[in-house]
Amino acid sequence: MPRIPAGMRKTVRGTYESRFTIHGKRYSVYGKTVKECKEKELARRQEIEEGLRYSGRELTLDQYFLKWEQGRLGSVRASTIRTERYIYRLAADITLSPEGCRLGAMCLDKLETRHIRDVQTALWRRCKPATVNRSLSVIRAILESALVERLIAWNPTRGMRSLKPQEKPARETIHRALTLEETEAFFRTAERRGSWYIPLYTFLLNTGCRFGEAGALMTGDFCDGLIHIERTLTRTVDGHQIVGDSTKTGHSMRVIPARRAALEAVRIQQRQNRLRFGEEANEGAGPIFRAPRGGLLGARGIMKDIDLICRDAGIERFSAHAFRDTFATRAVESGMQAKTLQEILGHADISITMNLYAHVMEETKRRQMDAVAVMP
Repeated sequence: MPRIPAGMRKTVRGTYESRFTIHGKRYSVYGKTVKECKEKELARRQEIEEGLRYSGRELTLDQYFLKWEQGRLGSVRASTIRTERYIYRLAADITLSPEGCRLGAMCLDKLETRHIRDVQTALWRRCKPATVNRSLSVIRAILESALVERLIAWNPTRGMRSLKPQEKPARETIHRALTLEETEAFFRTAERRGSWYIPLYTFLLNTGCRFGEAGALMTGDFCDGLIHIERTLTRTVDGHQIVGDSTKTGHSMRVIPARRAALEAVRIQQRQNRLRFGEEANEGAGPIFRAPRGGLLGARGIMKDIDLICRDAGIERFSAHAFRDTFATRAVESGMQAKTLQEILGHADISITMNLYAHVMEETKRRQMDAVAVMP
Protein backbone atom coordinates (compact mmCIF):
# COMPACT_ATOMS: atom_id res chain seq x y z
CA MET A 1 0.00 0.00 0.00
CA PRO A 2 1.56 3.33 -1.07
CA ARG A 3 2.39 5.87 1.60
CA ILE A 4 -0.07 8.83 1.68
CA PRO A 5 1.87 12.11 1.24
CA ALA A 6 1.33 15.17 3.43
CA GLY A 7 -1.66 17.23 2.32
CA MET A 8 -3.46 14.18 0.97
CA ARG A 9 -6.02 11.96 2.66
CA LYS A 10 -8.08 8.91 1.93
CA THR A 11 -11.82 9.54 1.83
CA VAL A 12 -14.55 7.30 3.26
CA ARG A 13 -15.33 6.24 -0.31
CA GLY A 14 -11.85 4.89 -0.80
CA THR A 15 -10.64 7.65 -3.13
CA TYR A 16 -7.85 10.14 -2.40
CA GLU A 17 -8.15 13.88 -1.89
CA SER A 18 -5.28 16.35 -2.18
CA ARG A 19 -5.71 19.83 -0.71
CA PHE A 20 -3.45 22.76 -1.55
CA THR A 21 -3.41 26.56 -1.37
CA ILE A 22 -2.47 29.08 -4.08
CA HIS A 23 -2.49 32.84 -3.39
CA GLY A 24 -4.54 32.28 -0.24
CA LYS A 25 -7.27 30.22 -1.92
CA ARG A 26 -7.87 26.54 -1.10
CA TYR A 27 -8.27 23.92 -3.82
CA SER A 28 -8.99 20.17 -3.84
CA VAL A 29 -8.56 17.41 -6.42
CA TYR A 30 -9.58 13.74 -6.24
CA GLY A 31 -8.17 10.51 -7.66
CA LYS A 32 -8.66 6.78 -7.39
CA THR A 33 -4.99 6.30 -6.52
CA VAL A 34 -2.23 8.34 -4.86
CA LYS A 35 -0.46 8.62 -8.23
CA GLU A 36 -3.60 9.84 -10.01
CA CYS A 37 -4.27 12.36 -7.26
CA LYS A 38 -0.70 13.70 -7.51
CA GLU A 39 -0.98 14.04 -11.27
CA LYS A 40 -4.27 15.88 -10.98
CA GLU A 41 -2.83 18.24 -8.37
CA LEU A 42 0.14 19.05 -10.59
CA ALA A 43 -2.10 19.67 -13.59
CA ARG A 44 -4.48 21.80 -11.53
CA ARG A 45 -1.65 23.91 -10.10
CA GLN A 46 -0.29 24.51 -13.58
CA GLU A 47 -3.73 25.32 -14.88
CA ILE A 48 -4.33 27.93 -12.16
CA GLU A 49 -0.89 29.51 -12.39
CA GLU A 50 -1.15 29.86 -16.16
CA GLY A 51 -4.61 31.32 -15.83
CA LEU A 52 -6.16 28.80 -18.18
CA ARG A 53 -9.26 28.35 -16.07
CA TYR A 54 -9.65 31.96 -14.98
CA SER A 55 -8.59 33.93 -18.05
CA GLY A 56 -9.41 37.40 -19.28
CA ARG A 57 -8.00 36.66 -22.72
CA GLU A 58 -11.40 36.22 -24.35
CA LEU A 59 -13.67 38.05 -21.88
CA THR A 60 -14.33 41.67 -22.85
CA LEU A 61 -14.93 44.51 -20.43
CA ASP A 62 -18.57 44.70 -21.57
CA GLN A 63 -19.07 40.99 -20.94
CA TYR A 64 -17.54 41.14 -17.50
CA PHE A 65 -19.53 44.28 -16.63
CA LEU A 66 -22.75 42.31 -17.18
CA LYS A 67 -21.50 39.59 -14.80
CA TRP A 68 -20.36 42.22 -12.28
CA GLU A 69 -23.71 43.99 -12.47
CA GLN A 70 -25.62 40.73 -12.09
CA GLY A 71 -23.69 39.98 -8.93
CA ARG A 72 -24.76 43.29 -7.41
CA LEU A 73 -28.49 42.81 -7.97
CA GLY A 74 -30.21 42.48 -4.63
CA SER A 75 -27.32 43.97 -2.68
CA VAL A 76 -27.65 47.54 -3.99
CA ARG A 77 -30.65 49.64 -4.96
CA ALA A 78 -32.08 49.34 -8.46
CA SER A 79 -31.57 53.07 -8.96
CA THR A 80 -27.86 52.59 -8.15
CA ILE A 81 -27.59 49.82 -10.76
CA ARG A 82 -29.26 52.08 -13.30
CA THR A 83 -26.92 55.00 -12.54
CA GLU A 84 -23.84 52.77 -12.68
CA ARG A 85 -24.99 51.40 -16.02
CA TYR A 86 -25.22 54.92 -17.46
CA ILE A 87 -21.91 56.04 -15.92
CA TYR A 88 -20.15 52.89 -17.16
CA ARG A 89 -21.42 53.41 -20.69
CA LEU A 90 -19.89 56.89 -20.84
CA ALA A 91 -16.41 55.37 -20.58
CA ALA A 92 -17.08 52.05 -22.32
CA ASP A 93 -18.29 53.75 -25.52
CA ILE A 94 -15.07 55.75 -25.99
CA THR A 95 -13.19 54.55 -29.10
CA LEU A 96 -9.52 53.89 -28.45
CA SER A 97 -6.69 54.83 -30.79
CA PRO A 98 -4.82 53.19 -32.48
CA GLU A 99 -6.81 50.05 -31.58
CA GLY A 100 -9.90 51.45 -33.32
CA CYS A 101 -12.37 49.75 -30.97
CA ARG A 102 -14.46 50.75 -27.99
CA LEU A 103 -13.06 50.41 -24.48
CA GLY A 104 -15.92 48.04 -23.64
CA ALA A 105 -14.95 45.75 -26.55
CA MET A 106 -11.38 45.32 -25.28
CA CYS A 107 -10.43 42.00 -23.67
CA LEU A 108 -9.73 42.35 -19.97
CA ASP A 109 -6.13 41.19 -20.16
CA LYS A 110 -5.38 43.63 -23.00
CA LEU A 111 -6.34 46.73 -21.05
CA GLU A 112 -3.47 49.02 -20.14
CA THR A 113 -3.14 52.21 -18.14
CA ARG A 114 -2.71 54.20 -21.35
CA HIS A 115 -6.17 53.08 -22.48
CA ILE A 116 -7.75 54.29 -19.25
CA ARG A 117 -5.81 57.56 -19.48
CA ASP A 118 -7.02 58.09 -23.08
CA VAL A 119 -10.61 57.50 -21.97
CA GLN A 120 -10.18 59.98 -19.12
CA THR A 121 -8.88 62.61 -21.56
CA ALA A 122 -11.69 61.98 -24.06
CA LEU A 123 -14.37 62.25 -21.36
CA TRP A 124 -12.82 65.40 -19.93
CA ARG A 125 -13.35 67.17 -23.27
CA ARG A 126 -17.13 66.78 -22.99
CA CYS A 127 -17.99 66.10 -19.34
CA LYS A 128 -17.44 67.79 -16.01
CA PRO A 129 -14.50 66.50 -13.95
CA ALA A 130 -16.89 65.08 -11.34
CA THR A 131 -18.65 63.03 -14.04
CA VAL A 132 -15.34 61.79 -15.44
CA ASN A 133 -14.20 60.73 -11.98
CA ARG A 134 -17.46 58.88 -11.29
CA SER A 135 -17.22 57.04 -14.61
CA LEU A 136 -13.65 55.93 -14.02
CA SER A 137 -14.47 54.92 -10.45
CA VAL A 138 -16.97 52.40 -11.83
CA ILE A 139 -14.35 51.09 -14.28
CA ARG A 140 -11.89 50.83 -11.36
CA ALA A 141 -14.39 48.85 -9.26
CA ILE A 142 -15.13 46.48 -12.15
CA LEU A 143 -11.45 45.79 -12.82
CA GLU A 144 -10.73 45.39 -9.10
CA SER A 145 -13.40 42.69 -9.01
CA ALA A 146 -11.82 41.03 -12.04
CA LEU A 147 -8.46 41.12 -10.26
CA VAL A 148 -9.93 39.44 -7.17
CA GLU A 149 -11.35 36.71 -9.43
CA ARG A 150 -7.87 36.35 -11.02
CA LEU A 151 -9.22 37.21 -14.46
CA ILE A 152 -6.43 39.76 -14.80
CA ALA A 153 -2.97 40.00 -13.30
CA TRP A 154 -3.26 43.67 -12.31
CA ASN A 155 -5.69 46.59 -12.33
CA PRO A 156 -4.60 49.21 -14.90
CA THR A 157 -6.60 51.95 -13.14
CA ARG A 158 -4.39 51.79 -10.06
CA GLY A 159 -2.27 54.88 -9.78
CA MET A 160 -4.62 56.91 -11.97
CA ARG A 161 -5.30 60.31 -10.46
CA SER A 162 -8.77 61.83 -10.38
CA LEU A 163 -9.38 65.13 -12.14
CA LYS A 164 -9.52 68.19 -9.95
CA PRO A 165 -13.01 69.72 -9.86
CA GLN A 166 -13.10 73.03 -11.69
CA GLU A 167 -16.66 74.00 -10.87
CA LYS A 168 -17.91 75.27 -7.53
CA PRO A 169 -19.23 72.65 -5.09
CA ALA A 170 -22.95 71.93 -5.52
CA ARG A 171 -23.69 73.28 -2.04
CA GLU A 172 -22.54 76.69 -3.28
CA THR A 173 -24.63 76.60 -6.47
CA ILE A 174 -27.70 74.45 -7.14
CA HIS A 175 -27.69 72.83 -3.66
CA ARG A 176 -26.93 75.99 -1.78
CA ALA A 177 -28.95 77.34 1.12
CA LEU A 178 -31.14 80.21 -0.01
CA THR A 179 -30.92 83.57 1.68
CA LEU A 180 -34.03 85.02 3.26
CA GLU A 181 -34.27 87.48 0.38
CA GLU A 182 -33.98 84.70 -2.22
CA THR A 183 -36.60 82.62 -0.42
CA GLU A 184 -39.06 85.50 -0.30
CA ALA A 185 -38.47 86.41 -3.96
CA PHE A 186 -38.86 82.79 -5.06
CA PHE A 187 -42.22 82.18 -3.34
CA ARG A 188 -43.55 85.59 -4.37
CA THR A 189 -42.75 84.81 -8.00
CA ALA A 190 -44.08 81.25 -7.72
CA GLU A 191 -47.42 82.65 -6.49
CA ARG A 192 -47.54 85.09 -9.37
CA ARG A 193 -46.85 82.31 -11.86
CA GLY A 194 -49.43 80.02 -10.23
CA SER A 195 -46.97 77.15 -9.75
CA TRP A 196 -48.56 73.78 -9.00
CA TYR A 197 -45.59 72.86 -6.80
CA ILE A 198 -45.87 75.66 -4.20
CA PRO A 199 -47.22 73.29 -1.48
CA LEU A 200 -44.35 70.89 -2.17
CA TYR A 201 -41.74 73.65 -1.98
CA THR A 202 -43.27 74.92 1.27
CA PHE A 203 -43.27 71.42 2.75
CA LEU A 204 -39.63 70.78 1.82
CA LEU A 205 -38.56 74.14 3.23
CA ASN A 206 -40.29 73.44 6.56
CA THR A 207 -39.25 69.81 7.08
CA GLY A 208 -35.84 69.31 5.48
CA CYS A 209 -37.20 66.23 3.70
CA ARG A 210 -35.66 65.02 0.47
CA PHE A 211 -37.87 65.57 -2.56
CA GLY A 212 -38.22 61.79 -3.09
CA GLU A 213 -39.32 61.30 0.52
CA ALA A 214 -42.01 63.98 0.18
CA GLY A 215 -43.16 62.44 -3.11
CA ALA A 216 -43.76 59.10 -1.39
CA LEU A 217 -45.74 60.44 1.60
CA MET A 218 -49.32 59.22 2.02
CA THR A 219 -52.15 60.27 4.29
CA GLY A 220 -51.38 57.51 6.80
CA ASP A 221 -47.86 58.84 7.29
CA PHE A 222 -49.21 61.81 9.29
CA CYS A 223 -50.28 61.03 12.85
CA ASP A 224 -50.55 63.15 16.02
CA GLY A 225 -48.47 65.97 14.59
CA LEU A 226 -45.68 63.66 13.47
CA ILE A 227 -44.46 62.78 9.99
CA HIS A 228 -43.35 59.19 9.45
CA ILE A 229 -40.69 58.97 6.73
CA GLU A 230 -40.76 55.31 5.70
CA ARG A 231 -40.16 55.24 1.94
CA THR A 232 -38.93 57.29 -1.01
CA LEU A 233 -39.45 57.58 -4.73
CA THR A 234 -36.98 55.49 -6.67
CA ARG A 235 -36.44 54.00 -10.12
CA THR A 236 -36.22 50.42 -11.28
CA VAL A 237 -33.24 49.14 -13.25
CA ASP A 238 -35.26 49.84 -16.41
CA GLY A 239 -35.82 53.45 -15.35
CA HIS A 240 -39.48 53.28 -14.31
CA GLN A 241 -40.26 55.52 -11.35
CA ILE A 242 -42.01 53.85 -8.43
CA VAL A 243 -42.73 54.38 -4.75
CA GLY A 244 -40.08 52.30 -3.04
CA ASP A 245 -40.64 50.10 -0.03
CA SER A 246 -37.86 51.74 1.99
CA THR A 247 -35.95 54.98 2.41
CA LYS A 248 -32.60 55.93 0.88
CA THR A 249 -30.72 54.41 3.84
CA GLY A 250 -31.70 52.80 7.13
CA HIS A 251 -31.03 56.08 8.96
CA SER A 252 -33.35 57.92 6.57
CA MET A 253 -36.34 56.10 8.09
CA ARG A 254 -37.39 58.46 10.85
CA VAL A 255 -40.18 60.34 12.58
CA ILE A 256 -40.08 64.14 12.65
CA PRO A 257 -42.36 66.72 14.26
CA ALA A 258 -44.57 68.52 11.76
CA ARG A 259 -44.36 72.30 11.70
CA ARG A 260 -47.64 74.13 11.25
CA ALA A 261 -46.56 75.43 7.86
CA ALA A 262 -45.79 71.88 6.69
CA LEU A 263 -49.24 70.60 7.69
CA GLU A 264 -50.86 73.59 5.99
CA ALA A 265 -48.91 72.77 2.81
CA VAL A 266 -50.30 69.23 2.92
CA ARG A 267 -53.87 70.56 3.27
CA ILE A 268 -53.37 72.93 0.33
CA GLN A 269 -51.99 70.10 -1.81
CA GLN A 270 -54.93 67.88 -0.93
CA ARG A 271 -57.31 70.68 -1.90
CA GLN A 272 -55.47 71.06 -5.22
CA ASN A 273 -55.78 67.31 -5.77
CA ARG A 274 -59.54 67.34 -5.20
CA LEU A 275 -60.08 70.30 -7.52
CA ARG A 276 -58.03 68.78 -10.33
CA PHE A 277 -58.51 65.03 -9.94
CA GLY A 278 -61.84 64.66 -8.12
CA GLU A 279 -63.11 64.04 -4.61
CA GLU A 280 -61.46 60.61 -4.40
CA ALA A 281 -58.00 61.98 -5.17
CA ASN A 282 -56.81 61.90 -1.55
CA GLU A 283 -58.26 58.52 -0.66
CA GLY A 284 -56.45 55.19 -0.74
CA ALA A 285 -52.72 54.67 -0.72
CA GLY A 286 -51.69 57.21 -3.35
CA PRO A 287 -49.03 59.83 -2.60
CA ILE A 288 -50.17 63.28 -1.45
CA PHE A 289 -47.68 65.29 -3.46
CA ARG A 290 -48.01 64.45 -7.13
CA ALA A 291 -47.29 65.80 -10.59
CA PRO A 292 -49.73 68.20 -12.32
CA ARG A 293 -51.17 65.29 -14.34
CA GLY A 294 -51.59 63.06 -11.31
CA GLY A 295 -48.53 60.82 -11.60
CA LEU A 296 -45.53 60.55 -9.34
CA LEU A 297 -43.35 63.62 -8.88
CA GLY A 298 -40.59 63.87 -11.45
CA ALA A 299 -37.29 65.65 -10.92
CA ARG A 300 -37.30 66.98 -14.48
CA GLY A 301 -40.69 68.72 -14.15
CA ILE A 302 -39.78 70.23 -10.78
CA MET A 303 -36.40 71.44 -12.03
CA LYS A 304 -38.03 73.09 -15.04
CA ASP A 305 -40.55 74.86 -12.80
CA ILE A 306 -37.81 76.05 -10.42
CA ASP A 307 -35.69 77.30 -13.33
CA LEU A 308 -38.58 79.38 -14.72
CA ILE A 309 -39.36 80.86 -11.32
CA CYS A 310 -35.69 81.71 -10.69
CA ARG A 311 -35.45 83.35 -14.10
CA ASP A 312 -38.50 85.54 -13.45
CA ALA A 313 -37.39 86.31 -9.89
CA GLY A 314 -33.89 87.25 -11.02
CA ILE A 315 -32.11 84.83 -8.71
CA GLU A 316 -29.47 82.17 -9.43
CA ARG A 317 -30.96 78.77 -10.28
CA PHE A 318 -31.00 75.98 -7.71
CA SER A 319 -32.40 72.47 -7.31
CA ALA A 320 -35.15 71.11 -5.06
CA HIS A 321 -32.42 69.88 -2.70
CA ALA A 322 -31.70 73.53 -1.87
CA PHE A 323 -34.90 73.65 0.22
CA ARG A 324 -33.45 70.89 2.43
CA ASP A 325 -30.17 72.80 2.78
CA THR A 326 -32.06 76.00 3.51
CA PHE A 327 -34.05 74.32 6.29
CA ALA A 328 -30.84 72.89 7.77
CA THR A 329 -29.08 76.25 7.62
CA ARG A 330 -31.96 78.08 9.33
CA ALA A 331 -32.03 75.31 11.97
CA VAL A 332 -28.32 75.76 12.73
CA GLU A 333 -28.69 79.54 12.85
CA SER A 334 -31.59 79.11 15.28
CA GLY A 335 -29.43 77.07 17.65
CA MET A 336 -30.72 73.55 16.99
CA GLN A 337 -28.38 70.93 18.44
CA ALA A 338 -26.37 68.84 15.98
CA LYS A 339 -27.72 65.49 17.18
CA THR A 340 -31.31 66.72 16.89
CA LEU A 341 -30.69 68.02 13.38
CA GLN A 342 -29.04 64.74 12.41
CA GLU A 343 -32.19 62.84 13.44
CA ILE A 344 -34.51 65.23 11.62
CA LEU A 345 -32.49 65.17 8.39
CA GLY A 346 -31.83 61.42 8.55
CA HIS A 347 -28.06 61.72 8.23
CA ALA A 348 -26.33 58.37 8.66
CA ASP A 349 -23.21 59.98 10.13
CA ILE A 350 -22.98 62.89 12.55
CA SER A 351 -19.93 64.13 10.60
CA ILE A 352 -22.24 65.03 7.70
CA THR A 353 -24.26 67.23 10.03
CA MET A 354 -21.14 68.73 11.59
CA ASN A 355 -19.79 69.64 8.16
CA LEU A 356 -23.00 71.58 7.64
CA TYR A 357 -22.45 73.35 10.97
CA ALA A 358 -18.90 74.26 10.00
CA HIS A 359 -20.07 75.65 6.65
CA VAL A 360 -22.87 77.71 8.19
CA MET A 361 -20.64 79.03 10.94
CA GLU A 362 -18.05 80.04 8.34
CA GLU A 363 -20.66 82.11 6.51
CA THR A 364 -21.87 83.59 9.79
CA LYS A 365 -18.33 84.59 10.75
CA ARG A 366 -17.82 86.22 7.38
CA ARG A 367 -21.02 88.26 7.61
CA GLN A 368 -20.34 89.34 11.17
CA MET A 369 -16.73 90.20 10.34
CA ASP A 370 -17.88 92.43 7.49
CA ALA A 371 -20.24 94.20 9.90
CA VAL A 372 -17.49 95.12 12.35
CA ALA A 373 -16.81 98.86 12.34
CA VAL A 374 -13.17 99.55 13.18
CA MET A 375 -12.97 103.16 12.04
CA PRO A 376 -15.08 106.07 13.29
